[in-house]
Amino acid sequence: MGDGVVHPEALDSAGPSSTRRGAGTAALLVVVIALSMQVGSAVAVRVIGSVGIVEALWLRTAIAALVLAALRPRSLRLPPRGKRLPVAGLTVALLAMNLSFYGAITQAPVGLVVAIEFLGPLAVAVFGTRRPIDAVWIVLAGAGVVLLGGPSSSVSGLGLGLSLVAATSWAAYLLLAKRAVRDMDPLPVTTLMLAGSAALLTPALFVSGVQLAGHASAIALGALVAVLSSAFPYFLELVALRLVRAATYGVLLSVEPAVAALAGFLILSQRLTALEIGAMVAVMIAAAGASWTSGAGRELEVPTV
Repeated sequence: MGDGVVHPEALDSAGPSSTRRGAGTAALLVVVIALSMQVGSAVAVRVIGSVGIVEALWLRTAIAALVLAALRPRSLRLPPRGKRLPVAGLTVALLAMNLSFYGAITQAPVGLVVAIEFLGPLAVAVFGTRRPIDAVWIVLAGAGVVLLGGPSSSVSGLGLGLSLVAATSWAAYLLLAKRAVRDMDPLPVTTLMLAGSAALLTPALFVSGVQLAGHASAIALGALVAVLSSAFPYFLELVALRLVRAATYGVLLSVEPAVAALAGFLILSQRLTALEIGAMVAVMIAAAGASWTSGAGRELEVPTV
């Protein structure tokens, strides 16, 4: 398409050096994505405290869409009819993921919410497989979540439930994103799903009373969150998904809960107990292991939607 991005199909036919370059680039992108996304999530907690969940998310998606549209105005054009359904599904999955995630981080430390949310990528990695090793990853992740939902954890029942909704939405997002970027440029896909998410949120914004007036500092922080948590990382994520298999991307992304916990500690002074750290690490190992073993010798099969 002339976008300078290596497609997964090209990686299959390229030599080992090309494959390694693609994987190396994707690994670097994931580190940048994790830092940007989780710093933005920690800042978002402050925005939510000032204006509310709906307002904070609307600011994030609307401003991010405007930033990307300013970079390339034609990216707001609707795709051909045959390609609209995956983008529409991706928009709904994004909205559900972000709403539930924002609700969850008001109930629990950011790092723990992100760890539970990783059940989504893990489910994508082990879906349809029958390898005995996958049972190990499932049990390990399940044990971590049980510990995080226990009475000694900082995660409330509501926080756990919202985190699980975010995990389910993230799984749907990964599958739909992989399909959407197979034959579309990442930038238009990112712009359209963010603009669509903001449009879907707008009626709820007015119902909640539009609490943005008089909150200039919250709006400024919301703009920062828009760049850190949406415009920048979502575009890089779609690029990374075109460089490597979704399973490989899942392995690389498994560092994100740790980055989220660090951001929560530095920005929000959120401390975790040794038990919570152990549970979080268990989920991270399960997510990375499941992604790695599922990616051995096969490409992620994306179902038709």
